[in-house]
Amino acid sequence: DILRSPTIIPSISLFLDVDGTLLDFASHPDAVVVGEPLVALLQGLHRASAGSLALVSGRSIASLDRLFAPFRGVAVGLHGLEIRVDPLAEPARARFEPVPPGLYAAVASIAAPPRGSLIEDKGVAIAVHHRLAAPAMQALRRELLAACARLAPGWTVLRGRQVLELKPEHATKAHGVDALMVLPPFAGTLPLAFGDDITDLDMFEAIRRHAGTSVAVGRRIAGAGDLQVDTPDESVSLLVAIREALERGAKAPEIAILLRSHAHA
Repeated sequence: DILRSPTIIPSISLFLDVDGTLLDFASHPDAVVVGEPLVALLQGLHRASAGSLALVSGRSIASLDRLFAPFRGVAVGLHGLEIRVDPLAEPARARFEPVPPGLYAAVASIAAPPRGSLIEDKGVAIAVHHRLAAPAMQALRRELLAACARLAPGWTVLRGRQVLELKPEHATKAHGVDALMVLPPFAGTLPLAFGDDITDLDMFEAIRRHAGTSVAVGRRIAGAGDLQVDTPDESVSLLVAIREALERGAKAPEIAILLRSHAHA
C-alpha cells in the first residue's frame, strides 16, 4: 500500500465518506451546513487528482449535490445503490430495487417515537434515525430485521452512528469502490479512503483489495483503518495537505510522508 510500497504507484485516488468524516453530525441530516472552504477543498482535490476523487456516502447523490453545491463530482450514494462516474451525468442505479410493499409502514410502526427520531424514505432504502442507548438500539434492530425477513427477503439492517439503515444486502460501499477502480481515472491508481463508521468497513476492505490505505476518523472504528485521525477537522486538515501536495505534483512517496505526519497508527 502507500505506506509499504510508495515508489511503485504513480498516483493516488481518494474515496471520502461524508457525515462524521468531512462533517460533524447534526440533529437532522438536512441540518448539516457546509462552509465554502470545504466546497473549495473538494473542487481543488478533484482538479489536483485529475478527477480521481469520489464521495462515498449513505446519502443519495442528489443529497450530496445539494450539500456541496456548486461542486458536483464522482459519487457513490445510498451505500452503493447509486454510482455516478461522469459528474455531468445522472447517477446510475444499476442495482435499483424499490422498497418492498408494506415495509415502510411496518418500519413506521416499529420505530414510532420515541424509538425513532426520524424515519427517512430514500426511495430505495429506509433510514431510521434514533438517539437510543445500545440495548434499546439492538432491540429495535432485531424487530426491523424481523420485518425485513417477513416483508423484504434479501434486505438487511445496517447499523450506523445513531441510524439503522434498511437496504438490500448487496448494496455496499465496497461495490462502489470496486466499480470505480476498474474505470478511468481511478484504474491504476493507489486508493486512499477516509471513513468514520461501521458502514465504512466494507469500503476499507475493498481499498485493501486494491492495495490502498484506509484512514479511520474518530473513535467508533478506531483500529479498523491503517491509520487514524481523531476528528473531522483533522481529516479535513490532512486532505488540505494532500491537495497542496498534489498541486505541487507530489506522488506516492510524499503523500506517504504526509499521512505519517498527520495521522497515527
